[in-house]
Amino acid sequence: MNERFVITGASPDELWPLVRDFHYSGRLPANIQHSYAVRRSGGLFGDTGEPVAGIIFTIPPTKWAEEVIELARLVRHPNYDEPLSRLISFALGWLKKSGWNLAVSFADWTQRHHGGIYQAAGWNYNGKREPAMDGLVIDGVFKPGRSCNSAFGTRSPERIKSVLPEASIAPHWDEGKHLYWKPLAISGRSKAKRLGLKNLPYPKPIAASPSDERLPGRASLVQPEAAAP
Repeated sequence: MNERFVITGASPDELWPLVRDFHYSGRLPANIQHSYAVRRSGGLFGDTGEPVAGIIFTIPPTKWAEEVIELARLVRHPNYDEPLSRLISFALGWLKKSGWNLAVSFADWTQRHHGGIYQAAGWNYNGKREPAMDGLVIDGVFKPGRSCNSAFGTRSPERIKSVLPEASIAPHWDEGKHLYWKPLAISGRSKAKRLGLKNLPYPKPIAASPSDERLPGRASLVQPEAAAP
């Protein structure tokens, strides 16, 4: 990252346009806890512009035996081509200050993401999870599991069919997700051990994979710590 950009805290509302327009999910996650942004620096009074990249952390939608925080969205504007590893590092530093000790994230193999950005940022790799039902296809339109739970109180095809008897409803399965994890303190490494998280060799990309990230070439300019939550 170069001196034209700074990293700050951000609100989910500020990052929504990036997620809506440039993240494959097209939606914000639930239970957002922290979010951060890369912004253009400058201005007459040192002010900053709208986010050009963002990162969002949430309470995981799936239950864990112990408390972890999940990196749920990492997104950039197509015209912003700086590495995102520094944004991740900045965010993890603030999470540690906020009392979190273990972060996890999933690289969605359905989208052919193998997690290169997490590899560049030095995360540990636990392996690829088995395919899971991530939502329903209702009348030909995919509805995420979280949205089904919110709208109907369930993601069960049978139970929703009883509510929408005329609708065509079928389960939707992903192709498995690569799980990465990062301890933010010694206590986080101990927690990972209790959770049975492994440190396996990184998976390699295939020809069809998107170019995840390259390693950052130099440190970025960041705002003072008080600028972030």
